[in-house]
Amino acid sequence: MEVEVVGGRLHLIPPRGILERLKPTILGKFGGECCKYVDFELPSSKARFLVETVVDDTCEVCPVAIEIVSELAAKFENVVVKIYNVSYVQSPFKFKATPAFRINEKVRFTGIPLDPSEIPKYFFEQLKEAYIVTHPKIAWLIERLRRFGETYGYTRHPNETAYGNILYKLLKNLDEYGYPFCPCRPLKLVEGATQQQIYEMNKDKVCPCPYAHTDIKKYGHCLCGLFWTREKAREYVKKRLQQYGWIIGEIETIQKQLEELKKRVVSGRGKQLAETILHKIQEIYLTLPD
Repeated sequence: MEVEVVGGRLHLIPPRGILERLKPTILGKFGGECCKYVDFELPSSKARFLVETVVDDTCEVCPVAIEIVSELAAKFENVVVKIYNVSYVQSPFKFKATPAFRINEKVRFTGIPLDPSEIPKYFFEQLKEAYIVTHPKIAWLIERLRRFGETYGYTRHPNETAYGNILYKLLKNLDEYGYPFCPCRPLKLVEGATQQQIYEMNKDKVCPCPYAHTDIKKYGHCLCGLFWTREKAREYVKKRLQQYGWIIGEIETIQKQLEELKKRVVSGRGKQLAETILHKIQEIYLTLPD
């Protein structure tokens, strides 16, 4: 298999077709040209990210995808990018459309936002998810939190997005300081202090911190929202259902329509219903709370 390596971190596999045509643009990224899409920092400067990208010669969006991942490789030394042009080679993972991406061999996603202003946030969130799920200490951290909650009868944040953000901050502190310090309490830091010295100054803030019980008694959850009483969590879910229950109803309607669509596809009368479903999904997407 013919492979060309650009800048030591970008692998073109093979350097033909669309990759060959875009090579001047790719080299420009490594030559210091301003990044158009990657205007963010990585979720962690200490983690390694392998970004595999699948493109093909007929894909209209793939040139943008190639630019994005080229910028990642050019800007960050801890990012390695492999671009597979499946017009000539087999993809290392299954995909349904191009461009397709896989980060750290765990997080897969397809396509990019049509609005360029949404691209930085979109890719940062994918990188953040990969950082969390492939972190070497994630299983240890989750088990540590689970045991604490189980011991005292607490449950974790009922919102998956909020829960993931807290895990992310704990892992960042673990990487930076050697301990999962509570993300919502300011740390005492002294310039030049070792990890052990930082721990001694802040050992009362290692999560689960001793302040959690007082916070939970007062608010129903700890300050950062990681641990909740079961009653408070039920109240939260009930409130969300009242606020967004109509979305669940619309989804149930769409599920029924999808069954009907399967029948119509066979009979050749599915396009109008498909358009109705797409329009409804768009309405739901624009009003989703997360």
